[in-house]
Amino acid sequence: MKHKLILKKWQQITLLCLLPVLAAGGLLLAKDLYVRYVIRWVPPCLLRTLTGWQCPSCGMTHAVFALCRLDLIEALRQNALLIFGVVLAVLLYAEMWLKALGKPKKLIPRSGGFWIGALIFWLGYAVLRNVV
Repeated sequence: MKHKLILKKWQQITLLCLLPVLAAGGLLLAKDLYVRYVIRWVPPCLLRTLTGWQCPSCGMTHAVFALCRLDLIEALRQNALLIFGVVLAVLLYAEMWLKALGKPKKLIPRSGGFWIGALIFWLGYAVLRNVV
């Protein structure tokens, strides 16, 4: 038998108020642990090593680190696709607020066409960042 966790409205709102603080703290902790224990074991980008071209994800780690320092310009310089992830996170957070307030609405498209378009944009970004 499945049990569904049902929170009262004030509990939902409290959790939503705490979520950005918890997310920021978790991000900073993950960054610290990554730098201390993981980064030396991460291999270089295979595409960049073989071709000299940056893949769409190249620079994302540096972009997240810059964002942790609140250096938005450097984050964009490292990988502008970080903005897409941030926008998705903000829209998802807004969806959770709307649901908690009793006005559920989907702000992020769930259709396959949207995600195919996002993939095409991602690949286009990969080409443009190497040509320009």
